[in-house]
Amino acid sequence: GYYWGSMADGIVDLAPIAADVDADVVAAVEARKAEIIAGTFHPFSGPINDQAGNVMVAAGETMDDGSMLGMGLFVEGVVGATGTEPGA
Repeated sequence: GYYWGSMADGIVDLAPIAADVDADVVAAVEARKAEIIAGTFHPFSGPINDQAGNVMVAAGETMDDGSMLGMGLFVEGVVGATGTEPGA
């Protein structure tokens, strides 16, 4: 089988937060990180929309592993387009 490491395992983490980020934003990020580690929040839980506003994951649902692996798009709010990165 496959091993999906997590924040709880220490496999992935967030980059250090810049010193000029507002304290309330830092607190919100740290709170969400704690929820991810505790298993009470999944970062691929809906609602998640693509850049055009189409529902990719409905509210109350969580994206399955295969969909995460095959995800070739950016979500709503992300600026840019796939295939435009250097080397693509």
